[in-house]
Amino acid sequence: MSKATTGTNLTAVGLEVVPGFFGFFGIGHLYTGRVGTGVAIMVSYWFLQAINGFLVSFAGLGMLTGFLTWLAYTVMAPTNVLQEHQKS
Repeated sequence: MSKATTGTNLTAVGLEVVPGFFGFFGIGHLYTGRVGTGVAIMVSYWFLQAINGFLVSFAGLGMLTGFLTWLAYTVMAPTNVLQEHQKS
């Protein structure tokens, strides 16, 4: 793996992790040119959070599932961007 590829990997992962703390996932995928995947990740995350918002009315269940959704995306989105980038 070349130094340029490593730098691109770190940038893509950074663009997934840092905005991910604020709920904006998929930006690293957009950076690597995978627009469809990036948009799908963004839309699916906010769709699931909308469902979690609805679940808050059921004894606060949405608070737990909302956090778990955020945690899963925080772990999987950067891992996915690395795997996809290594394939190409």
